Amino acid sequence: MNLNGKIALLTGGTGELGRVVTRRFIAAGGDVVVTYRSDSDVPQFAREFPNVVMLKGDLSKEKDVQDLFTTLLEKKKTVHIVCNLVGGYMPKKDIADLEEREWEFMFALNLKTCFLCSQNALRIMRKNKYGRIINVSAMAGFDPGAGRGAYGIAKAGVATLTHIAGEEAKSYLDSDITVNAIAPSVLLTAANKQSSSSAESGAWVTLDEAANVILFLASDEASAINGQTIRIYGGV
Repeated sequence: MNLNGKIALLTGGTGELGRVVTRRFIAAGGDVVVTYRSDSDVPQFAREFPNVVMLKGDLSKEKDVQDLFTTLLEKKKTVHIVCNLVGGYMPKKDIADLEEREWEFMFALNLKTCFLCSQNALRIMRKNKYGRIINVSAMAGFDPGAGRGAYGIAKAGVATLTHIAGEEAKSYLDSDITVNAIAPSVLLTAANKQSSSSAESGAWVTLDEAANVILFLASDEASAINGQTIRIYGGV
């Protein structure tokens, strides 16, 4: 896949998946910009990717997102690809026991960040008549189980947002804009491995496997795919 000349914004790019996607995008010729929230993420990432621009912000806040995109345009003039990689989960908890703050946190982290960044990206892409947005849903959004109420519903929302934004992009005349998502079962991250057996984690989706699909959706080769959430469940 060739991303030569393409400017890509990876939200949450300093995380485990973000670092793998950053490496893949750079290898494909992309000019990568990442977002981060905690200063503790900066040193290790900067050592590994010294030429990647890093922008700080809380992507669940509208002003932070607007300011971040303003800075992005000042530094890079435009953006062609936006990967919404910010997200997270919480330990299983029945709906009857969920606290309001936990519900709101899952929606802010997984769905609101995706909405705000997609909204700002689409405004730029609609004007430029080109763009690729890739979101991250989850198997829990399609095959929800007990204890995954807030997380599963938020990730289902990401898939719905992806579909609607993709449909809306079709109305942008003479444009080549797509909005898609991946829905992993469980990503094989260091944090996830700590809470499972090797037999269980052996069926999970590796970060390289997830990055492969993201790279494809970000490329021109995937121009016929729009509004879709690609389920990548591995052996689960």
